[in-house]
This record gives sequence, structure tokens and C-alpha cells, in this order.
Amino acid sequence: MAETLTIQGHTFTAPLRYEEGHELTANEASALNQTFHENLRNNFAKKVSDALNGRERLDDDELSDLQGQFDTYAEGYEFGVRTGGGAVRDPVMSEAMRIARDKIFEHLKRKGVKRKDVEASKITDAAKKLLDKNPEIVEIAKQRVAETQAAAASELDEVMAGI
Repeated sequence: MAETLTIQGHTFTAPLRYEEGHELTANEASALNQTFHENLRNNFAKKVSDALNGRERLDDDELSDLQGQFDTYAEGYEFGVRTGGGAVRDPVMSEAMRIARDKIFEHLKRKGVKRKDVEASKITDAAKKLLDKNPEIVEIAKQRVAETQAAAASELDEVMAGI
């Protein structure tokens, strides 16, 4: 199999070197990781910019919250999937992770540990473990998402009337 490339108005046939199951060399893995990280940075930049809202720096709580969102985004990222500005996320799992992180932050606060003193990736790992051990958190998240969607739907016609 091959793909056609146009370079300065001339057509070239390029082989498809990689296919599912291809074993990567160290250099190929490095190049893929570099592209992966560039894509994550580029696709998440607007979310950080919006959070900054014209400021120079985020506070520790904001940064920790964004790191959690970034972890979720990175975990679900797939090459070649166009999602219009980010990975399609399951709203229930996003809400469940938010609830779990909040519980972990409350626990840390009671112990006198500051958010900034714990790596965000460790918070995310702990939140996932909490969800595994407490599936009722996902049920609460389902309920919250359903309530939010219902509330938004009830006002949608009125809000959209002027558009």
C-alpha cells in the first residue's frame, strides 16, 4: 500500500511504513512521543489560556485542577481522531473523576497536606483507585450529569429563541 504526496506541485508515491502491531524502534518511539506531546500541548493551550484570563500565573489549586483535566485528556488522546478541540470525554466519568479528586483534596487538607505538595499525576492515580473501590461515586456522577442536562434542556428553547 502507498499514499500519494504532493511536494511543490509534484506527485510522489510514499510507502505506508507502519501498520497496527508494528514493533517500534527506539527512534520511532521517540518521534511518536514527541508528536504526542506536541499535540497535547497544542490542543490544551486554549484551556490554559482561558484559565489564565489575562493573568501571568495560575494559583496552585487552578494548576492542580488543570493538571487533572490534562491527565484525563492525555489518557483519552488518540492520533488521527478529530474531535474539534479535544478528545471526546464521557461527561459521567469526567464528573466522577472530579468528585474523586475533590474527596482526595478534602482528605489531604484534613491531614494538613497542601495540594501543591502532591504531584497531580498521583492525585489522578489515587482518584482512579477511589473510583475502582467506590463505584457509587460513578452513580452519583450519573445523577449529577443527568440533572445538569435536564436543567439545561429545559431552558434551551428560551435561550436559543434570539439566535
